[in-house]
Amino acid sequence: MARGRRLKSYLDYENALGDGIGVGYGQSYQPWLRAQDVKSRGNRSIVFGLKTFRNHHLLSSVESNFFYLAEFNDSVIDIREQFPLFPLRLTQQIANHLHFQHPMVRGVRGVPVEVLNVMTTDFLLTLRTPEGGLRYKAIAVKHNESIPEREAQKLEIERMFWQLIDVEFQIYVGSELNNVVGKNICWATSVLRDGSEFYDKYPLDKILWKLKPDVYPIVGLRAMISSIFGVDAQEAMMLLQAMIGLKMINVDLS
Repeated sequence: MARGRRLKSYLDYENALGDGIGVGYGQSYQPWLRAQDVKSRGNRSIVFGLKTFRNHHLLSSVESNFFYLAEFNDSVIDIREQFPLFPLRLTQQIANHLHFQHPMVRGVRGVPVEVLNVMTTDFLLTLRTPEGGLRYKAIAVKHNESIPEREAQKLEIERMFWQLIDVEFQIYVGSELNNVVGKNICWATSVLRDGSEFYDKYPLDKILWKLKPDVYPIVGLRAMISSIFGVDAQEAMMLLQAMIGLKMINVDLS
């Protein structure tokens, strides 16, 4: 994993923005914080996005779980993680209004002064509406519903920031069910993320022609794929994963 970058002064912020960090969308977006930049409370990961065609930096297992759920949602067309809340003066004004201390960077390069820390939202989603328009949703990911007082204060600053610019804000708390669904999506889509696109050489529609509307066990589908294409059980399972990941067949992911 590459070396972390240090953003500890206003000059650092200006340079980062000048380098395109925290701005843009789709493939061009660069998160304000990367997996190597922070100490994480959970398992950090870097996952290639099937919709954005770039690496996503996820700072905990709960963030990873939410990412898979969001990406698998047909309405979601873009995912921007670790999204910075600019301008700083707005989050500062909100904090002052609420009588909360704004998050600070302390001891900048050894000098005992305080610098406003850039707040971030875990995810900013772009969604396609049924009418064909776009809307945005900001997501804060939390490990559980018990939130310490200081964390709750920062969440309120974050919530008001998005409210002021008319963007829906939601707190996502992981659950056992969502964890199972997220892991299954991760499993199904893993074969789509390695860049090999091995499944393109197989006419997967041929399998659909042979399937009647019914409920099929995984082992039965795997055996059918193996028979149709003359592949072993392992490759048949990978093709089945691809079909699930591409939503060619509907499965109960729970």
